[in-house]
Amino acid sequence: MLEPLANPFIAVSKKYLSALSKMVAQLSIDRYHYVLILIDSHDENLTQKALAEILHIDKSYMVTILDYLEERDYVMREKNPQDRREQLIRLTQKAESSIPIIREAIKELNEVAFQNICESNKQIFNEVLTTIQFNLIDNTPELEEKTHSILKTYN
Repeated sequence: MLEPLANPFIAVSKKYLSALSKMVAQLSIDRYHYVLILIDSHDENLTQKALAEILHIDKSYMVTILDYLEERDYVMREKNPQDRREQLIRLTQKAESSIPIIREAIKELNEVAFQNICESNKQIFNEVLTTIQFNLIDNTPELEEKTHSILKTYN
């Protein structure tokens, strides 16, 4: 049976995120931990739009994520002094104290996920994931083009 490539990724993602959520259960959020890490890693200089682009999600979903984190006192939005149309995402004190906990949980979970996998296979795995992602970026063939190439094969 032909299985969509996304299925094993979804299964692994669900298990990984569930385990991560359990490891940081003392926090008052049960999702979007990585968003906090991204904001921190960019020295809180990310706009809402830039964060959405990094995560490859649309603006409305980004708003949903930030609303969730803001309601739980992990982030706040500030007008960008250089461009008042933009909002910078800032971490609260609560988020800043949670970052080391989240980073440590991710480190431990990654070690568990990659146990019994040698360094060279980890590198190959990351290279393959990068290649797949690159192959799928803006590379969705139009149906018309696909039909023509199929017809050319049989003519």
